[in-house]
Amino acid sequence: MLLKLKNIGAIKEANIKLDGLTIIAGENDTGKSTIGKSLFAILKAKKALLPQKLDYNTKDSQYFKKVQSIFEKISKKQLLCEDSYIKFEDIEIDFLNNTAIRGQNTDADDLIFIESPLIFNFYETFKSIANANSILDFEIPYQYISWDLYLKLSQKSKNKNLNLSESFNLFIKNIIDGEFIHKENIGIDKWLFKRDKIEIEVENVATGIKQFGILQAISKQGYLSKNRIIVLDEPEVHLHPKWQLKMAKLIVKLSKEGIKVLVTSHSPYIIEALQRYSEKEDIKDKTNFYFAENGYIKLQENLEKIFEKLAEP
Repeated sequence: MLLKLKNIGAIKEANIKLDGLTIIAGENDTGKSTIGKSLFAILKAKKALLPQKLDYNTKDSQYFKKVQSIFEKISKKQLLCEDSYIKFEDIEIDFLNNTAIRGQNTDADDLIFIESPLIFNFYETFKSIANANSILDFEIPYQYISWDLYLKLSQKSKNKNLNLSESFNLFIKNIIDGEFIHKENIGIDKWLFKRDKIEIEVENVATGIKQFGILQAISKQGYLSKNRIIVLDEPEVHLHPKWQLKMAKLIVKLSKEGIKVLVTSHSPYIIEALQRYSEKEDIKDKTNFYFAENGYIKLQENLEKIFEKLAEP
């Protein structure tokens, strides 16, 4: 899979391969997260409009309008300009000419974007918004990417072709010494953290534990499968360097299972760990490192520049 971007947010140009494990390193405000947001917009638009048979190569294309609408929801119009352009496999979107071309053979059918594990803290809030929107004649606004993750936490996937083994959830359970459980019954819909038979409200659980728990939860709900891309936006943020290494090992395990993973990071700890674990697990040929700087995201065969820049402080 190849993703091409031009003039979107802080990105002037980027050509990104998504064959297995893709890591985009760089300092803050260099456009790293924009990669995942662009993928989110075009794949969510595709999912929303299927199985309709639409004419995509017109200025009034429903697909183009849907992509633009999602961009506006996730970025408040800050990412797009007149010269913005995206191409992903057989999807091509040109904002200058207001056109969108989409074939029928794009492999990826959905995307999971994990921006923060704090979605657990706002689970009740999103549930209240969902209930209110179902009865009101106007819609309460919400953060669109977080909303999509909330839906995955609240509803089991209908896709039965899952490829993750029980060892994945056990691996996370051993790291955090417990597991996240979804309680759903009459009048009950919430996530809890269970350790030694004690159930703890998620608000009282350390954020670092929730960083692992969000992956465990979406796995239990059935959303980690080969036909999805998972975006982990700076997964190191809430983690001590020791746990950053464990997260890197977990990410490589995901990739080895056949899931396409896109990681953005500014941590030299997790980037070096991803490099070493990908070599150890024999997925080096499907692991690509990029560096974001001055509006360009470029492939890095040698990681010396990445480490020099990120370890400078």
